Amino acid sequence: MTVRVYIQSGRLLPGPPQPGDLPAERIFIHASDVPEFWVETESESVPAVGRVVTFATTRPLDIGFGRIVGTVERKVNKGSR
Repeated sequence: MTVRVYIQSGRLLPGPPQPGDLPAERIFIHASDVPEFWVETESESVPAVGRVVTFATTRPLDIGFGRIVGTVERKVNKGSR
């Protein structure tokens, strides 16, 4: 099941995946008055809220970053509302 992970204090980093990185299936940046940043993953290993998480894109995309690092703000199973 897809999990949407909202990221706090997120950073986009260049470079290849590192051991322990979770796969980032989709990456979203909502640049509004209240900005939000989230990653969607199929991984079942997402850490608890308040813990550090690292993601890597599932393939090279030539977009200036390949890794995402931040703190889990909240998690939402995409199938539930």
